[in-house]
Amino acid sequence: MNATERMAEFIVTTRLERIPDAVIASAKRAILDTLGVTVAGASEPVGRTIVEYVRGMGAAGDATILAAGLKTSPPLAALANGAQGHALDFDDSNWSLNGHASVGVLPAVLAQAEAQGASGGEALEAYVIGFEVSSKLGAGMNMGLYYNGWHPTAALGAMGATAAAARLRGLDVERTRVALGCAASHASGIRANFGTMMKPMHAGLAAESGVRSAALAAAGISANRQVLEAPSGFGDTFSGAGKHRIGEAVEGLGRPFVLESPGNNIKPYPCCMSAHAAVDTLRDLMAGSGFAAEDVERIDVELPEPNVLNLSYHQPKTGLEGKFSGEYILSRLMVDGELRLSTFTDAAVSDSHIQGLMKRIHVRVAENLEWAQGTGRPALVTVRTRDGRTLQKRRQGSRGNAAWPLTDEELRAKFRDCAGARLGPVKTEAVIEQLAGLEKLADIRTLISLLA
Repeated sequence: MNATERMAEFIVTTRLERIPDAVIASAKRAILDTLGVTVAGASEPVGRTIVEYVRGMGAAGDATILAAGLKTSPPLAALANGAQGHALDFDDSNWSLNGHASVGVLPAVLAQAEAQGASGGEALEAYVIGFEVSSKLGAGMNMGLYYNGWHPTAALGAMGATAAAARLRGLDVERTRVALGCAASHASGIRANFGTMMKPMHAGLAAESGVRSAALAAAGISANRQVLEAPSGFGDTFSGAGKHRIGEAVEGLGRPFVLESPGNNIKPYPCCMSAHAAVDTLRDLMAGSGFAAEDVERIDVELPEPNVLNLSYHQPKTGLEGKFSGEYILSRLMVDGELRLSTFTDAAVSDSHIQGLMKRIHVRVAENLEWAQGTGRPALVTVRTRDGRTLQKRRQGSRGNAAWPLTDEELRAKFRDCAGARLGPVKTEAVIEQLAGLEKLADIRTLISLLA
């Protein structure tokens, strides 16, 4: 059995009742988090832009754009919700994918499930399958895919979204293989667009392509049914011939599920996760030594190479660029003591005091920090103060990582903070309650109506 056929078998045969309880619990946490940041993202420029784009397309349908009060076709709803979900860069991530799994998969699930009136259990099942497919592909294709300039959230998310939509449609193994072949031609997304509105669009495009690919396969389109392993196929094209381990990764589907091990990372800070370990390390140093921003002469931050590549804006000019600037993020932490949604506005980034402080912070690739693909990434922070002290600390991971997770109450507080202003307290609490028993929900539209 080839890799594509093996993946299709997993998609078609996996059943909710055979998914471990720990995976279901992790999935519900991730879905709650993703819904919260999606509602919040509707107020961002890219959220408003994509809603107007969809409105201008004039596409009627029965799938909801969250927090927009607008229904459209399932592919366009998936596009909009994916873009909104990634607008704040506050959504979950995992080290296997080396990116954001939920924000590509969940919008496809919601759009397809709403369109066909699926149950909460069917939607949950499809989400777990899609999350697993995109994340395991990441485990087999990184870091080659990433170093070639691709954005894993986009390229791999398209495959996970397709897996989820195909599962909801009830496609058989052969049609699912075709759907994956379609998705492989839709997959894209380049890292050069980080720090612009196109980055969140990557998540939307992944979700949209998932819904579309499953629909095309159901309609009878043809595509390569060995697309994962074929010469010039998905693995060769994105990672390089001979530089991926897709066969091995596919054999590991569900053994265990990534949602259980190595687990999912839920962000406490609304910025690129590549900075989070440095944030927590500097926070520890500030708490232990009592220095303030004005006491700092120089800060050196050493990170693994992928983190430094992600944090590519060393002199950011906009709020979006600030989310991908280690210098800005750490400057704001020292001045404000915390990182909030309001930290990442154009006005906040252009503050002259912050711009001056950033010049004292130097982010570079670490030479001697041990790190392996698929594991939490370390940070080494060295602070030199004006009174002659040298303070140094190393952290292997950051708060919100699977190894240091947010508590359930912290997660609910984040959801309320993100969604409460838009939904109001009654609907906010109703969403939390319905997600707790998602597998028992007779119709996913009951939940979506609260978020509309």
